[in-house]
Amino acid sequence: MPKKLKEVLVEAGIPMDFESGGHSPANLTDREVVKEPHARVKALKDIFMQTLSSANNEFPYWYSREYFSLDSEIPVIRRAQALKTAFSHLTPVIYPGELLVMHKAPFFRGSFPMPWLSEGYYMAKEDELYQDALKRGSASADEHSKFGTGGGNVTKSFGKVVSLAGKFGMRQEEVPGLLNLAKKWVGKSVDDLGHKYEQMVPDYEVKEALMRNIFCMFDSGYTLPQGREVINYYYPLEYGIDGLLAIARELKDKVAGRADGDGIKGTNRLFNYEAIILVLEGISTWISNYAKEARRLEGMEKNAVQKREYNQIAERLEYLAHGKPRDFRDAIQMILTFHLAVLN
Repeated sequence: MPKKLKEVLVEAGIPMDFESGGHSPANLTDREVVKEPHARVKALKDIFMQTLSSANNEFPYWYSREYFSLDSEIPVIRRAQALKTAFSHLTPVIYPGELLVMHKAPFFRGSFPMPWLSEGYYMAKEDELYQDALKRGSASADEHSKFGTGGGNVTKSFGKVVSLAGKFGMRQEEVPGLLNLAKKWVGKSVDDLGHKYEQMVPDYEVKEALMRNIFCMFDSGYTLPQGREVINYYYPLEYGIDGLLAIARELKDKVAGRADGDGIKGTNRLFNYEAIILVLEGISTWISNYAKEARRLEGMEKNAVQKREYNQIAERLEYLAHGKPRDFRDAIQMILTFHLAVLN
């Protein structure tokens, strides 16, 4: 008589009711094992959870200023130089208790507008944002952002903070500057140029009709990583910034003036390597500025433990501004830095 699967498994010593690692509890329990976080992690997480998403104009100001000063420059070089300048001028901010540092803006939970990608929202909301900024001074103190609606999102304006698209908060005095920057990118942003040329595609009106009916995911999210970008961390981890600069300079010298059968792609290699050099120099300066801030804080700090941590941060950043990671913490700091840089 044929045996049932259950019987075969019993004979093999792996019965169907076998419980790996011991016996399960008699009653239902949560799958997640909840443990108390480290005091440092808890303190930093508490700050994060109570912090609003904030934006300022520092990065877009320096990017736009440098970009428009380089009229007629090769486009990829122009953008790379703009990135270098913007990274080099970011204000460093280090919070007590942090061991891994670097921020996109001088806030614990900060970012910045990128009108060179898409300025349409700011132009469409120009009058609304400007009027909102004007009236902020007399706003009721009872106004506040809605915590829990998107986690830190500034869903409406309050006090002297103006809400941007229900996501980020910007200080009232920065709004006119933001609108001025956005105006400079009208007709020049990735969004505007992309729309200009996509209208030349046959049957574009069909695509337009689909988009207007919200038939599919919007395709103008140039500022969002939608599963397409995967950073190759191997290169900065293996070579460090100075190593990457050396490689780029070597390859630039190798390809300069050599089209290798293709007068367009061949020549573009020179521009590409020069752009890589410029951006890496900007990131190196960004890291060095954080190292200087750590040294400044170290000199002011009275608490011996915190003073030692500032010293460790400064030493690590001074090294990583040039060298490749020496240990796990160096590697994580390098990955975090390049992650923030690429998402910019």
